[in-house]
Amino acid sequence: MIRLFDGHCDTAYELWRSGQPLEENTCHIDLRKASAFGAYAQVFAFCSYAGRADVDCAAMLTEPLAVLRKEVRENAACIAFADTRETILETLAEGKTAALLSVEGAEVIACDPRNLAALRGQGFRMLTLTWNADNALAGCHQSDGGLTAQGRAFVREAQALDILVDVSHLGERAFWNLVDITAKPILASHSNARALCDHSRNLTDDQLRAIAETGGTVGLNLYPPFLGEHADFETLLRHLEHMLTVCGETHVALGGDLDGCDFLAAGFASVADYADFYAFLSARGYAEDLLDRLFFRNLLALF
Repeated sequence: MIRLFDGHCDTAYELWRSGQPLEENTCHIDLRKASAFGAYAQVFAFCSYAGRADVDCAAMLTEPLAVLRKEVRENAACIAFADTRETILETLAEGKTAALLSVEGAEVIACDPRNLAALRGQGFRMLTLTWNADNALAGCHQSDGGLTAQGRAFVREAQALDILVDVSHLGERAFWNLVDITAKPILASHSNARALCDHSRNLTDDQLRAIAETGGTVGLNLYPPFLGEHADFETLLRHLEHMLTVCGETHVALGGDLDGCDFLAAGFASVADYADFYAFLSARGYAEDLLDRLFFRNLLALF
């Protein structure tokens, strides 16, 4: 039985944009595709799309979230929201998909630490400080901006509320500022190894080690520009093995960026194809215990 816990998807936005249902659709993720797994937990991210002139960042949270909540209500027999290790496991034991909530870009709550309690009250357990633009908290991966005083206050409040700080999309200087003040594990939900693909969204070996030292995880991203040319299962394996070497077996997870990419590594067309990747890794000698760590347990431990 394959247990899958994926740390990042943009499916809620795609459902809102396209008007399709969660049960079955043309997106990377739907409930029928997810039925390939014995247990499935998924983090649904809500992106600010900050920097786009035509976007109301606050609406990028409220409107897709309303759609996802409606879809979960209408499919209550097979999916439920969860926000702790205990509720995740209880939901899975009932044979349901566990849906978790994350923010991608704090502009959706105006970068205001005072809004974090309400966010946590809605069930959110993860957030990135930035998306693809600098904001009042920090510099994004495309800049050398650090963590601001407001950003430091924001991080402290988030961690006090047990909201995990996700460094995917964060700039390198801001990353190290965060490492200096973090009181809890941090994670990179959907970032790969810069040593293998020199992209600003990827992480250096020093960053990978630092995340592991906090007790956090790094999630393997399926987007080819973050993997290298002609990305396929072999490319994913190289990134995976590099991260395992640098971080260790308890600090590597999955964060496919499903429905946040216009194309995926060859061999992937949907969430269901994680089963093929699992079989590929098994054939390459990955033991069942290690696979369960990578596909499920390591990310679960953060909650």
